[in-house]
Amino acid sequence: MAATAAGEVWEEVDAKMRVVRLTPPLQALVPVLALPALSKGTRGMTLIPGSGGAALGAILVAASSGMAYALYTAAGPLAGLLPVWLVGTAGAVLLASAMKPTAFVKPICVRCRLLPVIREHEAIHLSGVGGEEAVWESMRSRHSIESLSLEGDPAICAFCPIPKRLAER
Repeated sequence: MAATAAGEVWEEVDAKMRVVRLTPPLQALVPVLALPALSKGTRGMTLIPGSGGAALGAILVAASSGMAYALYTAAGPLAGLLPVWLVGTAGAVLLASAMKPTAFVKPICVRCRLLPVIREHEAIHLSGVGGEEAVWESMRSRHSIESLSLEGDPAICAFCPIPKRLAER
């Protein structure tokens, strides 16, 4: 019964979740999104959901405003923009993600037929399952390389971690 309830939770999150392409312009606008995207093994990512994410986002926006004011008065307008760009944009994205569940997905993966699997993975994280192993165990209970017809599919990137992780036992 607990597995069914957990399944229903991530399905509800998935139904409300939006997917945003993690493009280079977005990464330049919000530098915090560029760091996890550097890993080839990362297909998608989510930020802290719910009230915790909203509180942290609000703190970051307020802190960046304070730092911006202090730097602006001491070193000028360009120095004042730096904390807004580095910290404030992270806070704004956290706030937005807390209001509407959001998965940031690499551009190549947005066009992939495995996008529903990536969405499901991120929705499980957003529903409160934090550990990667627990998420992949849940994923393996519903999917396999055979059920997704991944064996020898040339459209799946050679570096995609999904087939490898589904094959683990």
